[in-house]
Amino acid sequence: MELLYLCIKIFLGRLLDVTLSTMQTMYLVKGKRKLATIIGFIDVLIWFVVVKEALNTQMKSIWIALSYAGGYAAGTFTGSGLSKRLIRGTVSVQIITKNTNNNVISALKNSNYSASVVECKGVHEEDTNYMIYAQIENNKLANFKKLITDIDPAAFITITESKEILNGYFGK
Repeated sequence: MELLYLCIKIFLGRLLDVTLSTMQTMYLVKGKRKLATIIGFIDVLIWFVVVKEALNTQMKSIWIALSYAGGYAAGTFTGSGLSKRLIRGTVSVQIITKNTNNNVISALKNSNYSASVVECKGVHEEDTNYMIYAQIENNKLANFKKLITDIDPAAFITITESKEILNGYFGK
């Protein structure tokens, strides 16, 4: 029973510590240094206590190592999921579409998305394409992608994280 209690403590400690570590990394990427510093302090404090507990026990069992590794894996999963939900930001979306009727562009206007559009040609193509560039809040990205792919399933789409944006118009 003592081994089970120790394994649960180690698992939950690692779950919390790695969740915080993942969140700290995401806040650093977004430029939120003060919050990342506070989270990092708490993260390392928890990590220290958990490692001390795991290494100073007299019990010898593979379950201790499995609890430690399992907590790490679960913390990575949990932290990345929480980061996605809690940390707001924007992404840059570039779309190249062959949609010649401008249905994609019209759909973006009608849906109150703001974007810039440029006519372009591929190196090996004769037809005119449209390159659409938009900044989207990450919580609206799934709807944005669905809107585009419903109209043009063959649209070439690239998405990158935006660290900082100055000026511009983002729609309603």
